[in-house]
Amino acid sequence: MNTSGSTIPPAYITDMDWECYLPANDSEGNHTCFFEDPFEDDPNGPKNPSYYSLKYQIVGTLFQGIVLIVGILGNIMVVIVVTRTRSMHTPTNCYLVSLSIADFMTLIASVPNEILAYYLLGDEWIWGRFGCAMFIFCQYLGINVSSLSITAFTIERYIAICHPMKAQIVCTVSRAKKIILGLWIFACFYCSPWLILTKIKPLPYKGIEDKVTCTFAMSRENYLGYFFADFVLFYVFPLLLSCVLYGLIARVLFTRDIQKSSNAKSNGLVSPHDSKKTSSNGTSARAQVSAV
Repeated sequence: MNTSGSTIPPAYITDMDWECYLPANDSEGNHTCFFEDPFEDDPNGPKNPSYYSLKYQIVGTLFQGIVLIVGILGNIMVVIVVTRTRSMHTPTNCYLVSLSIADFMTLIASVPNEILAYYLLGDEWIWGRFGCAMFIFCQYLGINVSSLSITAFTIERYIAICHPMKAQIVCTVSRAKKIILGLWIFACFYCSPWLILTKIKPLPYKGIEDKVTCTFAMSRENYLGYFFADFVLFYVFPLLLSCVLYGLIARVLFTRDIQKSSNAKSNGLVSPHDSKKTSSNGTSARAQVSAV
């Protein structure tokens, strides 16, 4: 019997899923066989396994690898240089060390997994339930501590520039270390719910039963409040505060420059630029007299 349009079924499809029909206007020798997918009309049913293309793997690995290597080396060098150089033990550099450690944690908790995901089944997770909780926790911890470190650094710069007399008492290395320790403790407590807000579940792929993915433990609607608090505490508030403080710093520096220039003129002092200008005018005047 000649069978047109027949297809070899996948290994995970049983023979009961295949049917043949005989159209009324066809002869008995032209049977058409087709496959009826039981999940074709079910959006929540299992899907076909998916993988990244080779080009996507190469490009993604290249760029993500560059980010990972440069980020790791740069942050490690900052920590080593500041800790081993006594003259660099300043409050500002303490906040920079905290920022480097937080960035390093974020890189380690996210980028290697992204690179590994290019070569695995779509959304596949291989680190188990503990790894799912810890990696997500470290990602959010690093991001939040980075934001807090930048905010603390901005406040320290504002006090040092706008209130230099007060900075002698407030902006000290020991105080900076205590503030950094407090920021890390607060961020750890704030991010600790992620240790229980994640879970692993089987991947909904046809014919695959031993693969899992790392996902939310509850529906996404239950996380809106948590995400909104993240957005306000670690993005909106630090951004607005930084804009205000840097605006005040710019105003103070601009005012000081005007005062210095006015004081110099009132005391009969001439700036190097004005002196050079005067000297050039005098030289040209002498040249004109000589010419006459």
